[in-house]
Amino acid sequence: MKQADRNALTKQHIKTAFITLITQKGFNNITVADITRTANVSRGTFYVHYPDKFALLTTIEDELITHIAQILNDNLNEQLTNHTPDEMSGAIYRVFNHALDYVNSERDTMRALFSTNGHPQFFNRIKTIVDILFTEQLMANNGQFSDALPIDYTKEIALNSLLNIVRHWIDKENPESPEELAAILMRSRFMAPHELITFN
Repeated sequence: MKQADRNALTKQHIKTAFITLITQKGFNNITVADITRTANVSRGTFYVHYPDKFALLTTIEDELITHIAQILNDNLNEQLTNHTPDEMSGAIYRVFNHALDYVNSERDTMRALFSTNGHPQFFNRIKTIVDILFTEQLMANNGQFSDALPIDYTKEIALNSLLNIVRHWIDKENPESPEELAAILMRSRFMAPHELITFN
């Protein structure tokens, strides 16, 4: 096995052990000794790759955010100005679907980081990048957020509802497929809150 392949395998063992320990003990209670013991690597090997557990956490978060941002960038570059409503819905669905495919492939990691045992700022980092990318795309298509409410409240409602649905899906024991959740997200974007409650 080449050295690069050995390094990649070692990093994967360290990451898997780290995520398992976050789920079991919480990030604040983990030591480097816990990580090396669980990953079955020496402390020296750990320090070759990471100076401490905080650097390991940042590396994992940065990798997730970079991939999510890239997926959104790749699928948000379609000009929507001249599209019909159905075409716009199809384009938005594809964005959701591609992003959710990746999130699903990293479900254990995302679940651990989003949990109370994880890193509280991770959710905000994800929200910030989604906010920036969607705002840029909206402006590129001559769109804007509604001014029915102050803009900061409008963004909070839009982004938090979207991301909290995804976080709920990540936490489920028997989750829907990425395609099914993309359809749920699409329906939720076009429903007013009062439509979610009915009375006989």
